[in-house]
Amino acid sequence: MTTLDRMRRHRGWLKWTLALAGFALLVLGFPLIQPQPETPGALTDVIAQVGDQEITIGEFRSVYLAQLNQYRAQSGGEITPEILQSMGIDRQLLQQMIDEYAALQEAERLGVVVTDAEIRERILSLPLFQQNGVFIGEEAYMQMLRVQQPPMTPADFEEQVRRSLMLERLQAAVTDWITVADEDLQKEHEARNERVRLSAISFRADDFREGIEATEDDVDALYAQNANDYLVPEKRRLQFVLIDVPALQDAFNPSVAEVQAYYDNNTGRYTQPTNLRTSHILLRTEGKDEAAVLAQAQELATQAREGADFAELARQYSEDEGTKEAGGDLGPIERGQMVPEFEGAAFALAQDEVSDPVSSMFGIHVIKATEKSGGESQTIDEVRESIVQLLKQESAQARAEALAQAMAAEITTPEEMTVAAQRRGLEAQESGFAGPGEPILGLGFSPEVTTQAFQLAEGEVAGPITTPTGPAFVTVTDVQDPYVPPLDEVEARVRDDVIRRKAFVAAQERANAVAAQLKEAEDFTAAAEADELTVNSSELIARGAAVPGVGLNASVEAMAFSMDAGETSDPVLTGNSAVILHVHERQEADPVDFAATRETLRDELMALRQNQFFVAYIEKAKTRLAIDIDMAAFAQAIAV
Repeated sequence: MTTLDRMRRHRGWLKWTLALAGFALLVLGFPLIQPQPETPGALTDVIAQVGDQEITIGEFRSVYLAQLNQYRAQSGGEITPEILQSMGIDRQLLQQMIDEYAALQEAERLGVVVTDAEIRERILSLPLFQQNGVFIGEEAYMQMLRVQQPPMTPADFEEQVRRSLMLERLQAAVTDWITVADEDLQKEHEARNERVRLSAISFRADDFREGIEATEDDVDALYAQNANDYLVPEKRRLQFVLIDVPALQDAFNPSVAEVQAYYDNNTGRYTQPTNLRTSHILLRTEGKDEAAVLAQAQELATQAREGADFAELARQYSEDEGTKEAGGDLGPIERGQMVPEFEGAAFALAQDEVSDPVSSMFGIHVIKATEKSGGESQTIDEVRESIVQLLKQESAQARAEALAQAMAAEITTPEEMTVAAQRRGLEAQESGFAGPGEPILGLGFSPEVTTQAFQLAEGEVAGPITTPTGPAFVTVTDVQDPYVPPLDEVEARVRDDVIRRKAFVAAQERANAVAAQLKEAEDFTAAAEADELTVNSSELIARGAAVPGVGLNASVEAMAFSMDAGETSDPVLTGNSAVILHVHERQEADPVDFAATRETLRDELMALRQNQFFVAYIEKAKTRLAIDIDMAAFAQAIAV
């Protein structure tokens, strides 16, 4: 299974881990927000206003592209901007930046101050800038910043450190009171380490529907008791102007020159990643005659090319203590991981080739490519059609955004919306009535349109709003108030509800009778199978695992872990089923293991509770700030 497959299958998990990663940066590491140089044009356009601070397109793109490149590296190039956007990663990153700006303003409100001396002390203590436990020096420090992507100035980096320290202090100030009692540790240890082996029998209401009838009296009674369950919510009819991106896409055909230019400027996109494993011999130059060191490196390179064992040469001569004993092996490397001088020489090598001496801030290297594969490029003929489609899509998207921005400047009333549309050859259309969560005729399923539509007063216009087909402007032309429909309009639904309820009662009755019998049985499984019941059995499972035949269900899990071995439960109701459980084996949490892991567990629970409280605290702090997001600017920022 590829990384992309795993990401698609575990989309919710990916979002959750991204949120945790972003929050960890916010409170423990360096902020997501990076100081940006003054940049003319669209990069300085504001995506979000957070209190008195602004998030620009340039700032967001820096974070967004870094995340995209990280996922691409992890997935071998499978991840595209479209995939990230389909999973909502783009919006989540923006939200994290908003949270960080809000937290920084809260820190300033509370008077959190970080001195220059504290910033310097933190930088001097960072492992990235230490060698053998000692700071690498100002020159090497500045060189390390210059090779970052994008390069950073000392002032930029020190501002990041200042923000990081402010966020750490804010979190400490508002969460240091939180503690974890020993009783809570014991409960958490048991919850994590108890195991049960069980069997489950499910009685599904749907299996008992056959033969059940709903009389007229049944239908009348249920409707009389629960008429509000059939409430028809407020619905609205819209007039809208849609800028149809697919239509714009069909109307554009890129030239041969445009396709060639795109291919030439994006060859990396059509080249397989190079997989490279290297070894090196490092000779340090500090305090030595550099010419003599260079001559020694050249001699070692010559020996390696003439057949000497590179690993043995590294063990004998290399001054890189971290790799010397491993024969100089650096393992697999990726672009952007090493200093530019080393990277350029390493990736230029063929399989088993040895480099000339290479100078870097660390000394002089002799490099060998021990494993190399990939790097092949697709020809333009192989990718021409995909480039054509991409250029059509980019052109259509850019045209749609330009039209939307131009129209937005002209529209404040429904009449102006119609005029602005006609001026551009577009047509104002009417939808039918639609309620919250329902597709809109002509626009499809568009949660953003629905949200805006149900906030508009008649005569107001909203837009541009993102829809599956393109930007749209909408106005409300009619409102249908919510109402309880008469029985004859919903009789079929009511009748089905009567049958469903009766079937569920029948399932419960059958489950109660079977549970009473099985509690008396010497062999639960044998007795159940003799009654032709389907028994789903598990191995030893922990909390949070799916119960065979049931899945994940909090009530079933709570019952299973409250029972002793050999015990059979009363039926547990799970919405549409009644489930009987039998615990065959119970494995208790190990008290010896608890004693050994108590403090580690305490640290985990403390961090979890502090983070949960801090997130809630920042959410409350955000209510004191005016926060505004420009979705058009956001769309521009994620157009990679």
